[in-house]
Amino acid sequence: MELWFIVSNSVVFGCVQEALQRDYDEFKQPDIDGDDMISRAEFNLYVQNYLKNYPGLSPDDYPKWEDFDKDGDGFITFAEYEQQMAIQMSSEKEKQKYSRSTTNDYKIAGLTNLLRETQYADNFDDLFENFFG
Repeated sequence: MELWFIVSNSVVFGCVQEALQRDYDEFKQPDIDGDDMISRAEFNLYVQNYLKNYPGLSPDDYPKWEDFDKDGDGFITFAEYEQQMAIQMSSEKEKQKYSRSTTNDYKIAGLTNLLRETQYADNFDDLFENFFG
């Protein structure tokens, strides 16, 4: 039992460490001068050069400086970056959850209507006529 716990903890730690390294590598992309902080100029340059390569994004979809610079000191630290990414991830999960529940509501309503219509149909042709008549 103890060996499994040690192995599972090291696997979890390894996954967390890899995710943290990926996040840090992504954070460092706009950090041109390598000072572990992103200035407004570096941020704007990154948005212009990198994100505009994605034609599906509108300017409204671009990250906003104010969302990342939490303390308003004119720089984005890795901690601020991580905080904003967690907020965005939580927001996306909430949107997906709402989208799924709305889709399920439509499915349930459709099935309810179908069941209701079967009460008035003697056979499949009548049912088809009721829906697409």
